[in-house]
Amino acid sequence: MNISAPVTTDEGIGVEEFLQRIETTRRAVEQRGLTGLVAFGDCWRSANISYFTDFRPLDGVSDVANAVLLLPVDREPVLFVSDQCLAYAASVTAFEVRGLSALGTGMRDFARRHSMGPVGLAGEAYIPASVLSRIRDGLDEAVLQPTSVLAEIKAIKSEAEVRLMRKAASLTDAAMGAIRDSLADGEPHTERELALLADRAMLAGGADRTAFDSMVQAGPRSAYNLARPTDRLVRPGDLVMTDIGARYRGYVADGGRGFTYGDVTEDKVAIVRAAAQAVEAGLAFARPGIAANELNAVIQEALVESGYQRYSSEARGHGTGHGTGMDPEEEAPWIGPTNRTILKEGMVFTLKATITVPNVGGLRTERIVHLTPAGVETLDRFPMELHW
Repeated sequence: MNISAPVTTDEGIGVEEFLQRIETTRRAVEQRGLTGLVAFGDCWRSANISYFTDFRPLDGVSDVANAVLLLPVDREPVLFVSDQCLAYAASVTAFEVRGLSALGTGMRDFARRHSMGPVGLAGEAYIPASVLSRIRDGLDEAVLQPTSVLAEIKAIKSEAEVRLMRKAASLTDAAMGAIRDSLADGEPHTERELALLADRAMLAGGADRTAFDSMVQAGPRSAYNLARPTDRLVRPGDLVMTDIGARYRGYVADGGRGFTYGDVTEDKVAIVRAAAQAVEAGLAFARPGIAANELNAVIQEALVESGYQRYSSEARGHGTGHGTGMDPEEEAPWIGPTNRTILKEGMVFTLKATITVPNVGGLRTERIVHLTPAGVETLDRFPMELHW
């Protein structure tokens, strides 16, 4: 491996950790009875690739947006990227990099050595059909089977990863502070203006970029579960939903908050309170050794008992949290009613409660949780019950 390659910044993940991840994953793949792992990532969901290299695919409508990692159990990995990104990827990767034009050849070479064994696939939920067909054609008769092995490994964060996520969370907190301070001037502000202020605050604090498109929804629009900001003014009496997050050195924060603005009716105050109390119940219960569905049940039951079951997707069984790290939403752990995964020390995930009442308003309250031996560390610190 080219371990002298400049694959990290001073604050990012070091080359030694990247190499250790490769070895850990290789052992786990072999223990599953697989001959290798094919991992797919793109410019929106890069974690399956960025777990092993500083390379992150770029947005585009061709192969520019995609990357594939091939990790045999008996050889070094190979990263396949757009031919246009080959030099860039090689400059930040500690192992061989080839163009995606060579993907079929690479898979055929691998299949000739491992014709009798199954090959694991990470990222099967979102790999494009065009890329998948090239992989399958190259593997010929070798069985390609989806596997959760990489998702399970990524779910346990190292000290370095948690440090970067803690910084991303602090930048997200600063963005909420920028929204609060802007509204304090009493002047009219639009949803779009507040979202831009949040983005600027994160970038000014050192964020690489936003983790996703920032959402600010005011008044009746806050009752939409997910929506982009518009030119609607935030008005006194509004309930406002925000969902914003920073990306810092490849790691993200996924932060949801809501707040009332000015004098509001009690029903809007009650929505803010109910969502915060549901998340607080989850924080008090969360610890290593419990099952994901047990933690989900605590938050779900709190929402049901608050009387908002009809207006909360989490109360109706959608799930009350998800893994997070290099992507805002990672596959593991999913905090949902059917997931019996045992939560482990080092996992990082969100706990959330969404309430959306048509013609009244809504919010999503979300905390980023790091499991420790004593219970939880919340990586974001901004208060959850907000009335401005």
